[in-house]
Amino acid sequence: MLLGAAPSLAQEAARSASRCEVPADQLASPAPLPRVVAALKSSKELHILTIGSPIGVGRGPRKSYPVALENLLERALTGIDVIIVNRPVSGETAFTAAERIRTEVALSRPDLLIWQVGANDALARVPPAEYEAALSQGVRWARANGIDVLLVGFEANPWLHDDAEVLRIRETTARVAKAEDVLYLRRFDAMQFLARARGRVEQGDKPFPAEIGDDCMAELVAQALAANLVLRRTRPTGGDP
Repeated sequence: MLLGAAPSLAQEAARSASRCEVPADQLASPAPLPRVVAALKSSKELHILTIGSPIGVGRGPRKSYPVALENLLERALTGIDVIIVNRPVSGETAFTAAERIRTEVALSRPDLLIWQVGANDALARVPPAEYEAALSQGVRWARANGIDVLLVGFEANPWLHDDAEVLRIRETTARVAKAEDVLYLRRFDAMQFLARARGRVEQGDKPFPAEIGDDCMAELVAQALAANLVLRRTRPTGGDP
């Protein structure tokens, strides 16, 4: 099923992301998604758990981020029922989320964990070493329990300036993702690219409008998943570099 579905997903994501498309090298680095691949091959359901700070809770006629992502994936993965359990908590740090993940996983039994990380730790000025330990613990626990992980980084906003501490949190997130070999969506880089592409000033000087960032989130996640699945299916066998 995946052999036919992955290119379809890539095409659908590209069509849907016409105003939110970001080059792959500024979006995410490839990482294995064995549980997702297995689910697409053997089941007609893909279970996703989202955790971390709320994204795009929905204002006016716009669809919320989880609803938009679910619709995108279901249109692309013909015959697959995408079930998203959305469990965000405002202000939650990585340490608290890592503990809560265990309960949420037991309740929803997901194939994929999408975890938005970093913003609250940066805002609370959590030491990068403590953040790294908590994030690594959560990722390792999920992987040990057979769950794929997609980490979603944070973008600039009026309360988070790109000072040294914020940069260290971003760098720590990237380091954990690489060390644990999980997918990491570099949201800040993606939003910066979109801001420049739309002729806007740098996001660090003027925050990217929240409604645009929220609208793009589902499409960015779909792009990251699509590119990763296609790469994994087309890369020659013999192991990752």
